[in-house]
Amino acid sequence: MKTINQVNGFSKERFLQVVKRFWVLNQKKWLIGFAGGIGILVLIYLLNAYNNIVDFTPTPNSMAGIAVIGVGLTLYKYGGYFLTSGIFNELGKKSTASQILTLPASTLEKFAAAWLLTYFLYTIVVVGLLYIVGILLGINPIVTNLQSYDPVVNMYSIYFLDTVLTFTAMHSVFFLGSIYFDGNNFLKTLLAIVLFFIGFGIITVIFVTVFYGGITTGMVSFSANWDFNPMNLMMGSVIVKIGIAILFLFLSYRQLQNRQIA
Repeated sequence: MKTINQVNGFSKERFLQVVKRFWVLNQKKWLIGFAGGIGILVLIYLLNAYNNIVDFTPTPNSMAGIAVIGVGLTLYKYGGYFLTSGIFNELGKKSTASQILTLPASTLEKFAAAWLLTYFLYTIVVVGLLYIVGILLGINPIVTNLQSYDPVVNMYSIYFLDTVLTFTAMHSVFFLGSIYFDGNNFLKTLLAIVLFFIGFGIITVIFVTVFYGGITTGMVSFSANWDFNPMNLMMGSVIVKIGIAILFLFLSYRQLQNRQIA
């Protein structure tokens, strides 16, 4: 690997060298995971094909496509979370922490390189392949989720945008976990998420009980005062997910800065 030259400001050459370094350190487990995911999807497709032959009632090819793409998008999310959780695993080991922290590259370059691999390139490759496979298997992998609110929904439609937005938000959380925790980053981040939702649920119940006189009364009052227009709900969901991503990416950058200084 080429020597990374130390220069002031953001260096494209130095950034690409950090990207290459992350790739070299993680490529083996990433490729194994990718191959395992493909194997699972092929198995699901073959099981659907086998059932069609045994039952002598072939279902449309799009039914197999729904199963394959549905599982594929699930693997895209959770596989991505696991991949992201380990991108800064060097920080959790005393033997390797100094290597990443003293690497002659700026915090921004390290941050951007990790984000590029674990989010941008990962999403382009995986979602792009799933989209193409969906078309080949006869389903309608539309980009938006507008039709999900239509009373007559095409059952062969897979809504990629909502999945990508969910991954965008949660990726940033696991990205922070990869920097903040030392070892077992995925499990610790997952536990933190669970504890957060438990705490949020308890606080919500207390708030509704105190100010609305109970859960049932509170829900009725809430429903009466809020407009549950499908388009508003969709836009609200998009704004919240993008907001979460921006917030946690900012916190991730700050945490990486703090560890760099420490």
